[in-house]
Amino acid sequence: MLITDVKPMILSHHPNCEHFSDHVYHIGKYRFCIGCFTYYPTIILTIIFSILFIDLSLQNLIILYFISYLFFLAILSNIFYLTGHKILKILSKVSIGIGTGFYIVAVLYLPIFLILKILSLFIVKFYVGVIAYDRVNHITKECEQCEYKGNWEVCPTMKPIVENLYEHGFKKKKIKIISEK
Repeated sequence: MLITDVKPMILSHHPNCEHFSDHVYHIGKYRFCIGCFTYYPTIILTIIFSILFIDLSLQNLIILYFISYLFFLAILSNIFYLTGHKILKILSKVSIGIGTGFYIVAVLYLPIFLILKILSLFIVKFYVGVIAYDRVNHITKECEQCEYKGNWEVCPTMKPIVENLYEHGFKKKKIKIISEK
């Protein structure tokens, strides 16, 4: 796969059409995924500010650990489609990012065995997986409401990407077998 195959979706993995306009930040001619470009920077900033400004005593680390789960509750707003407005999407991603940052700091600095730290960090991967799964379902439902009915091989914004993926062998065309009866 060449980087040019997926270049249109590197900054925003949503189809580049009006149906997904509320899912992205528009900065000049570029589109940035609200989820990714809010969630990941929030994690980084939360980790940095936590390390700089929070006394990482055992008691505070335990509090951070449990507070992180309160921020993860925003995942429910995504699952139950409560983020219909752009500002709600942004606030949801900020909340989840803060929760993830607090969780990572707590796990890394708590005096527990390394293997427990590693296993605990897999929970973050689980949360990200839940969000990704939910995102795929939202995109699929949105695309099915379009005139192209989610068929990315004919959708004008996705067709060039799909064709590049076929051309470079990243995606294989499904062969329809017609049986004679």
